[in-house]
Amino acid sequence: MNLKETIKSAGLLVAVLVASRLIGLPANVTPLLGLAVFAHRMNLSPWITVGILAVTDVFFLGLYAQMPVVYACMFSAYFIGKYMNNVYASGAVSVLVWHVTVNGAVWLSSGGSLLQTYIAAIPFDFKLLVSTLAFTALLDVTQRLTHIGRLDNKQVL
Repeated sequence: MNLKETIKSAGLLVAVLVASRLIGLPANVTPLLGLAVFAHRMNLSPWITVGILAVTDVFFLGLYAQMPVVYACMFSAYFIGKYMNNVYASGAVSVLVWHVTVNGAVWLSSGGSLLQTYIAAIPFDFKLLVSTLAFTALLDVTQRLTHIGRLDNKQVL
């Protein structure tokens, strides 16, 4: 892929991800954690998902108390994905890290029972797990098909 195609692809990816934050997907259904897990396989910076979060939070969705923890989870997902061999296990571990840290931060800011906070978050974080694995699979299959296509073109030439 030449530089012009790479820039177009990156621009399209960012536009789709920003749109996904604005179109009103169900709570905790997002491609961003899946991208964070997969980003290093696409030679993307760990800042890509945090940047998209920051732009959409600041300009469209508003600020919230758990922002630093959410952003830290996105960074951790990138490094979990980078250092674990299995991208799907990386996605599951990233959601587990998310569940523990983000909901711990929710509990710290609102009080109540920590156990009840974690239990109440399970349906939301299950959606996050499903969407993370689905978007990770989409990126994985797309990358594999692209790689196969490149191999086929080299064989033909």
